Amino acid sequence: MRSRMLIVLAAFTFPAVAAAQTAPRSVSREARAANAAYQRGWDAMRAEQWAEAVTEFQHAIDAVPSFELAYYGLGRARMGQHEFAKAIDAYIECRNRFLHAGGEQFAHDMDARRRIEDRMLQYQTALNQARTSGNGRGTQSQQLYIRELQTTLNELQQARDRSINVSLDATVPFYVSMALGAAYFRSNRFADAEREYKAALDANSDSGETHNNLAVLYLMTNRPMDAASEIKLAEQTGFKVNPQLKADVKSRIHAGK
Repeated sequence: MRSRMLIVLAAFTFPAVAAAQTAPRSVSREARAANAAYQRGWDAMRAEQWAEAVTEFQHAIDAVPSFELAYYGLGRARMGQHEFAKAIDAYIECRNRFLHAGGEQFAHDMDARRRIEDRMLQYQTALNQARTSGNGRGTQSQQLYIRELQTTLNELQQARDRSINVSLDATVPFYVSMALGAAYFRSNRFADAEREYKAALDANSDSGETHNNLAVLYLMTNRPMDAASEIKLAEQTGFKVNPQLKADVKSRIHAGK
């Protein structure tokens, strides 16, 4: 039965297209260097030059160790190389960086504002890349990714413009948990994959691809009824589930009756 099963996993790849960046004067030199390497990393991803992408994303991280999106890019490049264990490490570090962002302490308000300006540059770069790819059209997950990047950028701008109580968000985006779940799945660590997929849905239940991936996992772990439920949820978001996956789930349910 497993040989007939269609495995459909979300694999974010948002091609980078060079876009002019107008960085605020307060952006640090390190952030500018990291941003340039980050752009080159996605250029390499678009060309499927995985090793070069790994190198560039690592350069971005070396310049700014708190650059969470660079760890996400590094994880994607490692997935391209089929180095799933290293991808898991990158995604976990990405998640940790998001969680750490909310607990950062700054001696002066100016330092906090500079940190926010650095992040704004990073998110604007990622947003430009995602929007330019396919003229802004793409999979449902890509559209959700764009929406979340824009939301984060707006929140950063609001935080920068406030005169007091400057803070950074500590939320882990759905796309990080979904990507981590996919890396665990590829490593046959199904319990870990299930946990991360559910975390992604807790962060954004509109992710049809995550519901789809969870359906695949449930089917592979002999839970066809749960798989059917996830397929229904995926379709409710507007995601188009592959007919073969639906047929496999239906066949497994009937076989169990």
